[in-house]
Amino acid sequence: MPLTTLARTRTHGGNPWKLMREQGLSRAQVLDFSLDVNPLGFPEVVQTTVRDHVEDLRCYPDPDALALREAIAAYHEVPYETILPGNGSAELITLVTRFGPMANTLVIVPTFTEYAWAAEQAGATVVSHQLEETRGFQPDFPTDERVRDLDGVFLCNPNNPTGVALPKDRVLRLADRCRASGCLLIVDEAYVEFTDRPQDVTVLPEASQRDNLVVLRSLTKCFAVPGLRLGYLVASPALVETLRAKQQPWPLNTFALAVGVALLTQGDYLARSRQLMRELRDEFQPAITTIPGLRPFPTSVNFALCKIEPATITSSDLTQRLAGRGILIRDCDSFPGLEPGRFIRLAMRTQKENRHLFRALREVLGHDG
Repeated sequence: MPLTTLARTRTHGGNPWKLMREQGLSRAQVLDFSLDVNPLGFPEVVQTTVRDHVEDLRCYPDPDALALREAIAAYHEVPYETILPGNGSAELITLVTRFGPMANTLVIVPTFTEYAWAAEQAGATVVSHQLEETRGFQPDFPTDERVRDLDGVFLCNPNNPTGVALPKDRVLRLADRCRASGCLLIVDEAYVEFTDRPQDVTVLPEASQRDNLVVLRSLTKCFAVPGLRLGYLVASPALVETLRAKQQPWPLNTFALAVGVALLTQGDYLARSRQLMRELRDEFQPAITTIPGLRPFPTSVNFALCKIEPATITSSDLTQRLAGRGILIRDCDSFPGLEPGRFIRLAMRTQKENRHLFRALREVLGHDG
């Protein structure tokens, strides 16, 4: 299945700034359930680190990002030569597609649209491997014959927007098949810190030792600092050096470099975050199930994919009606591989805010039904 029209829409959630302008709302008056970041908010160390590094604005940022690379390496217990930070994982996705000849790229859908867009911009022919709704979008990997014809495969794990997390042994089996075919496997683990046991999902340690495996990570989601644009990849030292040579100068600003180092000391914060996510999921999914007209899919992370059952309202209609109440949700029409007009993604916020969302959904869907 070709994805030649995928780049036509590159929607990344709601736009709170636009909603504030149109409705005269303050930031505090907008509830953004399209933004899939940690509901705890960022740690206190973020503000103190920014204040402590104001004077550093007089200098250019470290072009080697050495302190951040060393901090990430220590956190994951891998060599720092295997780390490459970037301006969010989106920049790194684009960078990876510039590595070597990737004329034929496969994307397992439904998933994040940037993979196909970046590959298309690099001149690749992009095809999809469609996951089945009837199986809960559980991944079943392409055949050996299909992998043999590819230069690159993108896998999001845990997946956006489905929330499905594959165990690491299954991902490594796919990596082995890709290696046998001379194919690069790129695994985006932006949401892995939201799972109960990241160590059972991540293949990051293996990426530092293999020549055909790249793992992408985001610090902005798990630490709730999306405005910083801060991510990194892990790969073999040779691949990292090749990609560094193609990266723009100073990809990360002074504050991102300093805050990134500080965030990696916040182990207690991540532990509290996982406990909170378990509690929120335990309430969120059963509550969504009781809302007439919504069918949620099981999730292992901080958001849930839901199908709208009544034919009388579309995902766009529902998104617009909730926006009129100051609530943003993710209309999933831009995700390839999902039935148009039928899917939304709901991020989990605080318990109080989630219950406000539940009431609004019941009112809107109940009235329409």
